[in-house]
Amino acid sequence: MKKMVLGLSLFVAALGFVMSPAMVTASPPQAVPALSAADHAFLASLAVAIGTPAPVPAAKRPRIGAKSACTASANCWNGGTVDCSGSGSCSAADGNCSWGEPGHVTCDGATTWCSSCPGCGPYWCNGESSCAANCNNLGCDYDYTCSDYPSCSDNCRCTRCVY
Repeated sequence: MKKMVLGLSLFVAALGFVMSPAMVTASPPQAVPALSAADHAFLASLAVAIGTPAPVPAAKRPRIGAKSACTASANCWNGGTVDCSGSGSCSAADGNCSWGEPGHVTCDGATTWCSSCPGCGPYWCNGESSCAANCNNLGCDYDYTCSDYPSCSDNCRCTRCVY
């Protein structure tokens, strides 16, 4: 029963769409009312008022001012300081020889360094793990030593080997 009611409803709706164009063409066309003289005068006043728009000045470019001044100061590893000043960007790094950084400042791309850290640097003495592996493969204990003065040397010695 529901299907029949639905089908009938759709049929009536479709019939309404089909009949609409036929009903429109059957009716006489409606005439467009003519404009009065007052309407023509009003439209003419709008056309004059609209006309060409008044010129608008273009936006001015923003002024480019001088860059801000900057200064930087870093503490050197040996207690001294280094300084610089610039007109753009400045940065500084304090000295820390355990990380191989003697200290430096950079202003406008120019870097000034403190004197170099003494000794061999933080990463030169790094062969202990390979020394231990080599000696352990031989069945030995190991003795690993590092010396930074005067030549930055390290020494691996296998001891108490079991043969």
